[in-house]
Amino acid sequence: MTVQQPAHGTASGTMEPLVVITILALVLNLAITWLSATGHNIVFPINILGGFSFNVAPLLPAATALIIAFGLWRYAGLSQGRAWLAALFIFIAPIVLVQIWNALTGLLLNLLPDSVVTNSQNFYGIFFVQRAVSAASVIVVMAIASPIFRAWSAWLWLIVIWAGGDTLLFGLYRNAVMTREVYLWIYPFERVLGFIVIAWYLQRSARRHA
Repeated sequence: MTVQQPAHGTASGTMEPLVVITILALVLNLAITWLSATGHNIVFPINILGGFSFNVAPLLPAATALIIAFGLWRYAGLSQGRAWLAALFIFIAPIVLVQIWNALTGLLLNLLPDSVVTNSQNFYGIFFVQRAVSAASVIVVMAIASPIFRAWSAWLWLIVIWAGGDTLLFGLYRNAVMTREVYLWIYPFERVLGFIVIAWYLQRSARRHA
């Protein structure tokens, strides 16, 4: 999934990637939040060998995959075919890796003493790593698709915003600092911050190919 063609007509110095990606991310994330708030949750149960099963809520990872794939095609020079391939892996990777992490966490918790398992503060570390695994799996695909996302700063910013932000918001909600409704409607804006970072790197890429 390497870059093989110039970006699609983005003039040097334009703010188009920042504007388009931010608006697209905001609209889709708010739409998904509205569906969730009105009780229209879409969940698919998946059963695999050995009787292990888990539920997948596809809307958020699908929106993430489509937004990033569009950005890679429009501003990083990826062909449409490779952009669709990137979207597929961006969609699948977090779901698979997070479920593997959850299973490993369950095994680890069974081996730890009760004093560690019952300490509520340890939960936030586990939650942060889970979210970091999800974010990193998306960044890995982006890094394969475009060299611009191989910079350590891109990894740092996205993990801090998406993993750190998710953990902070969930911690505030879990400790009754905010209601479920407030948490639900703040969350998409935290997600959009990550897409703004992605758009900024895409803008750099577009300038290079202009």
